[in-house]
Amino acid sequence: MYKFGLGLFWCGITSILPETAVAQNCIQPLGLSKNTEFVYQVTDKGRNNGTLSNKVVQQMANKEGVYVTTFKSARLGKTGRPETTEEYRIKCSGDTIYLDAMLLLREQALKAFEGKDFSYTPVDIPYPQQMKVGQLLPDGKLGVKVRSSNIDITQISMVATNRKVEAQETINTPAGSFDCFKISYQYIVELDAMGMPLRDVFSVEEYFSLEHGLVKAQFTTKRGKKAKGLELISKRNTAQALQNK
Repeated sequence: MYKFGLGLFWCGITSILPETAVAQNCIQPLGLSKNTEFVYQVTDKGRNNGTLSNKVVQQMANKEGVYVTTFKSARLGKTGRPETTEEYRIKCSGDTIYLDAMLLLREQALKAFEGKDFSYTPVDIPYPQQMKVGQLLPDGKLGVKVRSSNIDITQISMVATNRKVEAQETINTPAGSFDCFKISYQYIVELDAMGMPLRDVFSVEEYFSLEHGLVKAQFTTKRGKKAKGLELISKRNTAQALQNK
């Protein structure tokens, strides 16, 4: 399982319902439809570490009238071997897209507790569709409670905080050129390990397009070294591609 903060982040929502069922600004906010697939190059310390494929599998409004996109995230190792497959949900309400807080999960923080029970308290990560330079964005959070035989062992906090829209830039990737907002933030992991508090902090630069979602992201350690990274290398609608053959 490859989960490391917002580096996995991307989202897309498109409406197949009447406008009365979902707000106007939730109709195709990122220009995606069912079967749209984004593929990212994954790096670790600046080196190739495989790919990540995110594909829209379902779109519908829930009982509260919030439009929800479900996407399947498949991780391939650098040899092309499948590693994990997960599903995440993105919500669109009003003029804001909310990314699934489970994307904040850093599995490395849970390895010491294998075989234990986990419960999650998510606060999804908001992306306003009326974004502007200088804007401060709300935090995204994921709380994890670790239990064994109904006994609490520890709690882990994973937070994307101090989120700020720094600039508008054109980013060139193998998938093309994209007009993006540059968003900076801190990704902080905190836990109590046998009475010893631990805290890990990463600086993140993320390039986000309101027409295409996440284009590029880079995590940097507090020592200034590159950690995980993502870059968009392909975007396509697989159903349309088959029809055009």
